[in-house]
Amino acid sequence: MLQHAKRALLGDLAAFSSDPLGFVEERLIGETRPLPVRFANRTVVLVARPDAVQHVLVDAAERYGKSRYQARLRPLLGDGMITASGERWAHARRAARPGLAGDALDKGVDLALPLVAQELARQAAALGRPVEVPELAGRLTMRMAAAAMFHHVMDDETADEVYLASRFLHERITQSMLRFIDFDSVLPTPRRARFHSTIARMNRLAADIARQNGGLLPLLAPLHAQHGPAVTRDEIITLLFAGFETTAQVASWVLYVLACRPDLVAWIRQETAPLLARGGDLEAQALRALKRTRAVVDEVMRLYPSTWWIAREALQDDQLCGLAVARGTPVLIVPWALHRQPDLWDSADAFDPMRFLEGAPVKFAYMPFGVGPRACVGMQLARANVTAIAALLTAAFDLQALSGRYDRLRPVGGVTLAPPVGGLQLSFRLRRQ
Repeated sequence: MLQHAKRALLGDLAAFSSDPLGFVEERLIGETRPLPVRFANRTVVLVARPDAVQHVLVDAAERYGKSRYQARLRPLLGDGMITASGERWAHARRAARPGLAGDALDKGVDLALPLVAQELARQAAALGRPVEVPELAGRLTMRMAAAAMFHHVMDDETADEVYLASRFLHERITQSMLRFIDFDSVLPTPRRARFHSTIARMNRLAADIARQNGGLLPLLAPLHAQHGPAVTRDEIITLLFAGFETTAQVASWVLYVLACRPDLVAWIRQETAPLLARGGDLEAQALRALKRTRAVVDEVMRLYPSTWWIAREALQDDQLCGLAVARGTPVLIVPWALHRQPDLWDSADAFDPMRFLEGAPVKFAYMPFGVGPRACVGMQLARANVTAIAALLTAAFDLQALSGRYDRLRPVGGVTLAPPVGGLQLSFRLRRQ
């Protein structure tokens, strides 16, 4: 009786909230059209087909704006690129883009690479002990993102503090998004107080980075006159949070899959060995030659896309691949299901990086960074950082998985993809030559 009443009140929201990934797999894999579902009193359209992705994010992008679901990010991100719309978003994106491409990107990656070398030394001093991969990847990618984008070097104490803060923020925002009524957002609860104190800590970090005014920050300076001084704070936190949190999840799964697949480790070592044998440090430009390593990273992003859903909202009545979508309807694009469609991917559930060396995927069937005008501005940096982590750690160590086979582990679908409930543990051992 209670379950029936809950279903009547919440519709599909209860099932989605209890197991988001399982819900979208069951409903969308094999589905050929956009699928309307009911979340409480609202119809929500789920999308996991290339033609619908192309329509919403590219061809008719002006008809679909940021969703109300993303409004839950505003207390943290303010009016940064992820949450902003219109001129505010366009101006910031246009200003930041040159700092995340070309020579500027290479300079940033070159500043981040020594941090991987520091991590190698740290792990070499503690061989054989269990390592929580998400923690290692989180702290490392956060420091790499700060170095690459803002030329800011984070000390160990700050890195630990900010990483723990980001974990809490991820958990809190996920809870807020999945709840029908989020009392912690409106009532003076301890969790609400902690949320605001954690954001205050992120604000202090942003202020420290802003004072140095390095990397791409001078590119944002002209925006102050148009949009106010909060531009700097909002974009620092947006770029840092988005730049390391999703990258860390990819790096975690890359390392863990490699720990389970010594055949892939041997395969990528064949291309990293000649580069590293020349002596000196690995440089940003050399990462582009690591096609096998990048293919492993790309395959991880297919099966474990950090941004596993993308929210939009119809700004006007529209026809979406034959489905009438009313103005105000939320649309959730789901790469987790899109990347598993059996008619788009051979052996869709198998981990096979060779597929990325044999030809490009079907257009709009692969979107770990989104597509269209709002595609992730930092995609090249993210891929470079994860490629460097995979190449250098496997060159130095043999990896041993401690949490079981990767294909038997289940991540958690939150605001972004989160690690399995039991964690991901591995150990590093001296490489057998």
